[in-house]
Amino acid sequence: MRARQFWNIKNWHWVSSAICLAGMLLFAVTGITLNHPTVFEGDADLISIEAQVPPAIMAGLHADRPISQAFRQWYQTTTGNTLPETLNAQWSEFEMYVSLPRAGGDRWFSVDRELHTFYQETTDRGWIAYLNDLHKGRNTHVLWTLFIDVFAIASVLFSVTGLLLLKKYAKGRKTTWPLVAAGIVVPILLLLPNHASANELSVQLPRLTVSEYHPPYLAVWLMDAERKKVADVAIWYDTQLADHEGEKWLKDMRLWWRRSGRFLTMPVDGASGATRQPGSHRIDLTTLVDTIRARPPQSYTLYVEAARELGGREVLQFSFEWPLNQPFKQTEQGRHELATVQLTLEP
Repeated sequence: MRARQFWNIKNWHWVSSAICLAGMLLFAVTGITLNHPTVFEGDADLISIEAQVPPAIMAGLHADRPISQAFRQWYQTTTGNTLPETLNAQWSEFEMYVSLPRAGGDRWFSVDRELHTFYQETTDRGWIAYLNDLHKGRNTHVLWTLFIDVFAIASVLFSVTGLLLLKKYAKGRKTTWPLVAAGIVVPILLLLPNHASANELSVQLPRLTVSEYHPPYLAVWLMDAERKKVADVAIWYDTQLADHEGEKWLKDMRLWWRRSGRFLTMPVDGASGATRQPGSHRIDLTTLVDTIRARPPQSYTLYVEAARELGGREVLQFSFEWPLNQPFKQTEQGRHELATVQLTLEP
């Protein structure tokens, strides 16, 4: 009797549905928020901290050694935050960079090895962004990763047992199999037009109501898994000022300036251009994708940074693995200097 109940399709169906209930509600709701980022905007807070690292503490920082306890204590005193035991610091000739991403936000800091300056940015994008990151499994705890695996298995079981129950009770219900076929065919047909989309970055600059508006400077660049710059994709700045005066303000895009800008001689062929007015703009990534294809498989991060005179500064980032197994599309929503930014890539 118990063996018969164990193999009963109905029992497996309702048990799997019970396991999937919370996950289905979460993924359904966040599917809507992810699909309409301009409608469901989360509140984002940006906190930056600048400080000078004491020489004695700088002397204890070395690329071939773990982060010193003295620096950890200084960091906690300066920022009010603690560093995790395992810390992946990226070193270059000029700085130490540490990324501390988390669901719904981000934190990173850098230490200039020459000037001993410390700079940290902490971004909290709100609870909607937090739930969206749970949906994507991005920067989440290992237990959440385990939950997604269990949820995925239960969802497959729920779908398969549901299909078997349909087969069992479909007799006399003429609409059963047409509806099942429609549920499979319609999504495939909807995906076909998107398969031909180009490799591009769509950037929307918001219309701001301010007393004195200046179009923002904007930089787009790609970093590899080792935090090394792969390419500068776009650098928009005021090219009309006499004596290259517009280049003086490029350093306001602080993250790009530290990673790439200070090493460049402007203008950069294929990347430099004039600032753009509010509206939607598209950046062709064909050349960038060709560059990536010639490199070994690894993860990449595309950064978009905007800075405006008499305004603020904002950074968005897009992470992906190459080679792609399927078309990639990620949309991020800016809060002040950037509006909707969407990255589209083809395998």
